[in-house]
Amino acid sequence: MKSLIENRNTRPERVFLVGVERQNHDRAALRDSLAELGELTETAGGEVIDTGIQKMESLSPATFIGKGKAEEFAKFCKANDVDTVIFDDDLSPAQCRNLEKIFEC
Repeated sequence: MKSLIENRNTRPERVFLVGVERQNHDRAALRDSLAELGELTETAGGEVIDTGIQKMESLSPATFIGKGKAEEFAKFCKANDVDTVIFDDDLSPAQCRNLEKIFEC
C-alpha cells in the first residue's frame, strides 16, 4: 500500500518527442506517427511536453538529427524540466550515446 501512495504523489515523466521530416516523405504521415507516439507515451503514464521536428535531406550518422538542432532541443528540454526524449525512429547505439551527452537525459 505504501508504494501506491508514493506513486500518486509523484509527477508523471515529462517527455519531448522528436521526428524528422525527410525530403520526398509525407508530412501528414510524420504528424500522424508523432501523434500516435504521444498517445503511447500518455498511455504509459508520461506527459508530452512538446514535439520537435527537423527537416533533413539525409540523417546525421552521429546524432540522427543535426547537432545544432539537437542542442536547440536540449536547451528547450532543460528549460522545461523534460525527463525523457523519444525519437520517432530507430537510433544506432552511437547516436543514442551522442544524444544522451547532448540532452543529458
